[in-house]
Amino acid sequence: MSDIEQVQEQMKADMKAMKEHMTMMMEAIMSTRKMMEVNIAATVAVGIATEKDPTHPPSFNQESCLVSDVGGQGGKAMTNACGPHYD
Repeated sequence: MSDIEQVQEQMKADMKAMKEHMTMMMEAIMSTRKMMEVNIAATVAVGIATEKDPTHPPSFNQESCLVSDVGGQGGKAMTNACGPHYD
């Protein structure tokens, strides 16, 4: 096989590998897009539900926050992941 034919074969192999990588990247982009659409739809649904009944806080309310400091006796501030809270 001549040098030109070897280069052409290598280029064909490289192009095939590039097409496979592009296909995988497009699949990842489409998957990410679908996840974003689902998240947007969920956010809109929560927003609509909150507008209709604002007495129900979202699921990420204070109860779900991690407590980093449970001190605070005698009116001192207690802090957690959601911010300071006072006795």
